[in-house]
This record gives sequence, structure tokens and C-alpha cells, in this order.
Amino acid sequence: MQRTQGGCTVDTSQSHQPRPPFWRRLLWPVFQLGSAFKLTGTHLLHHVIGASLIAALMLLLEGFHVLEWLDAAMLRVSAEQGQLLKRDKDPGAAYRPGIIEIDQPAFEQVFDEREPLERSRLEQVIASAAARGSRVLAIDLDLAPAVYEQHKPGERPLDRLLDQLVADGRQLVLILPEQSERNANLAWIRARCAAGLHFASQQIRERMGAVTRIELKSPVLAAVAFELAHGADAQEQRQPMPALLSEQKQGLALADRVCQLARRTDSEKQLARWAFEPVIHGDARAAAEQNAVTAPFHPAAMASQFLDPTRTRVTLIDGQAGVAAGTLRKNVVYIGSTYDVRDRYTTAEGEQASLHLHAAAHTSLGIGTADVNKYAVFVADIVIGVLLGCLFGGLWTLYGRAELAIDERMEDHDFSRLHRMGTLAEFYGIRLMLVLVWASPFVIGAMAIYLSRGLLEQGWWVNPGPLIAGMFLHAMSLRDEAHHPHEEVPGLSVWAQLRRTHPGIVLVQAPLAVLLLVVALV
Repeated sequence: MQRTQGGCTVDTSQSHQPRPPFWRRLLWPVFQLGSAFKLTGTHLLHHVIGASLIAALMLLLEGFHVLEWLDAAMLRVSAEQGQLLKRDKDPGAAYRPGIIEIDQPAFEQVFDEREPLERSRLEQVIASAAARGSRVLAIDLDLAPAVYEQHKPGERPLDRLLDQLVADGRQLVLILPEQSERNANLAWIRARCAAGLHFASQQIRERMGAVTRIELKSPVLAAVAFELAHGADAQEQRQPMPALLSEQKQGLALADRVCQLARRTDSEKQLARWAFEPVIHGDARAAAEQNAVTAPFHPAAMASQFLDPTRTRVTLIDGQAGVAAGTLRKNVVYIGSTYDVRDRYTTAEGEQASLHLHAAAHTSLGIGTADVNKYAVFVADIVIGVLLGCLFGGLWTLYGRAELAIDERMEDHDFSRLHRMGTLAEFYGIRLMLVLVWASPFVIGAMAIYLSRGLLEQGWWVNPGPLIAGMFLHAMSLRDEAHHPHEEVPGLSVWAQLRRTHPGIVLVQAPLAVLLLVVALV
């Protein structure tokens, strides 16, 4: 309806339109929010392709260990938040070894702060530990002859003790000593091997400043001690190898691996390198795939409330170095030092000494942990990515509509003071909304870290950071549709409609996602 007023034609049809009911006006924000998150088939396919691209990229980068710096960073965040695990029952109690440690007070009082550690004192400590009835002694100490002992005639008392313990039926595992000039320690290693002792690598796998994984098929201290205590079959059942590697292996033989290598080489450096390689045969590329021969550390294995009761400090008893009579008796005992602050590593449970990590790796082998299937992770990433895309896309749509509304308001010719104040308040409100939209991925990231801690308690590790950041940036490509919505063309398929409105998604992102997935899986 139109009427003439002062020579101008005025449209009065709006005044005759009925006002919406009160309940509809009351729920107007809800309707706006719902319409912002309303998805069309084009939007959904847009998010599926974006999530697939990010998931394939993450799968590829994880395969090359490129994202492990993020894993290490998140582990540090978890460690700083306090104790990760809060349980009353130790799931690894049946496998948890005892720990006899030379801590800072013992280093000062028993060994007079002298390095290398006095051999006679070490002999007393090992004899005291063996007297407790332990069947397996894993010794994380360099027991090779010191420089002042290399020119002494006759056999060392410490060597006689080690050989006698083996003759009495105990299993002893020593770490490879530090490399000596002219490979002087190699003859000592071979002599101890001939007496029936076992050797292992003391190395701990540290990636990007954090320890997250244990060795399954490398002759490291924990793997060798666990095999001697429980047998190779028990270890294989708790930590099964992938089918490809299982067909290639000719038996674990971790306990005898280093002694076999020592007979084949005349170089201590080469022996130390070989001792950390996985014991598999066949495809060299499979051997290089570290995730196939390692597994995540189980958090319960290194939780302080379970680890601390198994620790015993070396003390002086009647002038002799040893452990107290009331020490907890264990079938497997790890003996080593913890006084050197340089010998500590960052874990999900905070900073840990290498001796404690060796013992925790032993426990973790008993509990059993495994990586989540990478195909399941890929599918889960796509599903979570689509949900995040819908969330972030809806937030950007709400912001775009608010921005469009204030643009229309500012075009109004009402110059009253009340109108100007309302426009100014709406302007700052929109800027606050923009801050909240940009803060949303950080809030969701914090929640994801907390949820990841729960998965980590089960022996799984998931890093959600790249997916959250990627889908947030991906959803920004839809923010302009609030200003310039694309018209749906009747009769076109969803794929054709997406190709018409977002050609970059179809022509670039979709083929790139397929290419990255093929490269990651091949």
C-alpha cells in the first residue's frame, strides 16, 4: 500500500504486517543461532574434504615423526598440571621390579662423591641385592674396569662376584660401558659374555625433548631383563609384533643379541650402535619404521604412587654398602644411580631419572600398550574434523551476520543521540564477538588436552592441536557467505554445486587429500 505525502510516495505496507508472536520474538536469538549452524549438502561436503585433507596431512607427518615436537609440548603441559594418574590399584603390580638406587645422599655418604664409583662399594651393593633372593639383576651402572684397574694383574673381585652369581643360577644384565680408547673394554665384554652374563643398551628413546615410547624389539635394558624374567614368549604375547615384522623375525633372542654382536665386531662404537637397532630381519624399510618396534609408555608404569614404594636407597650398614633388611623383596631388581641431574628426562609424569624409566619400561612391557590403529585414527580425525568445521563455520556465520547488520544500521540516516549510542555499543559488541570467535579454538584445544590426558591413562596418545587449528582456518573460507550467500541452482548435484561455489575445494584440496593419503599409506 502506498500513499502520497508532500509530493513523495511512501510505502506503508510494512505497517500492516502482523508482528511476530511474543514467544517467537523471545526465541529470536535461538532461531538465529540454529539458522547459523544449519548445514546444506554443499557445506557438509566442504567440511568433509577439508577434514580429509588435514587428516591425511597429519597421517603423513606423523609417519615421518614431524609432529613429535607437539607431542612433547603437550606432554610437558600435562606434566606441569600435576600428577596425571589417580588410581588406587596398580595395574602393573605383577610385573613391577624393585629399584635399588644410589641417590644424592648415598653418593655423598657411601661413595664420597667420587667418580667413577668405588668398585669395592659397588661389589658390596650387588652382593647385598643378590642376598635378597632376586632372580634377575638389571644393573644400570658402568662396571667396566676403570683406568686405574686396567693394568692391575689378576681378575677383579667385582668380576669374580658377577661370574659367581651367574654360576649360582641368577640372571645378570649389564649395560654396555662407555667407549674406551683402542676398544679396551671389548675384551672385558667378551669375557663376561663367556661367563654367562648378558649385556644391553642403556639408551632411552627421546624425541623432541620428551620420552613417550618404549623399545619392544631392541636389546635395551628393560626388554632384555623382561625377557629373562618372563621369557620371550610372554613378551611376544603382551607386545605382539605387526604381521609384516612377525613373518620376518627369526625369534627375539634379545638377551643374547649383544654378546653375539660383540663376537662379530672389533669396534665398541659399532657395537653400541648395533645394540640399539631392532632385532628383525628382512625389509630394511620396515626396520626403519620405529613405530613398528616401539609402543607408548603406559602412564601407570611410571606413576609416582606406584613407583616410589619399590625404591630403596643404598646406605652404609656396619661399614658396608647395601640395602636395609626390611627392603621389599622382588624377583627382578634394577640397580643404578639417580644423583646426576643430567641423567633425567621429561615424561608425562614429570621429570624422571633414567633408572626409573628403565624400571617403568619393564612394567609397561608387562601391562602391555599399543598404538591406536592408524586407519581408525584417520577416520576419527575426519569425523571430529567435520564436527569442528560445523562449529567454527557456524561461529563465523554468526559474526558475519552481525557485521552485516551493523553495516545496514550505519547506512541509516537517523542521527539521533540514542541511535548513535546504540550503533557504538553494537560496534564494540561485534568486536567482542570476534575476539570470542578467535578464542574458540584455544578453548577447545584446552578441553582436548584434558581429554587427551584421559586417553593417555589408557596408554593412548592423541594430539588434537593440528586438527583444531586446521579446521578453524578452513572454516574461515565460509565467513563471507553471510555477506554474499551463494544461490542454489536447482538440478545440480552437491558435488557440482560445490565445484561452482568453491572450485578450489574440488580442484585443489580434494586431489591433494587423496595424494597425501596415498603417500602416507604406501
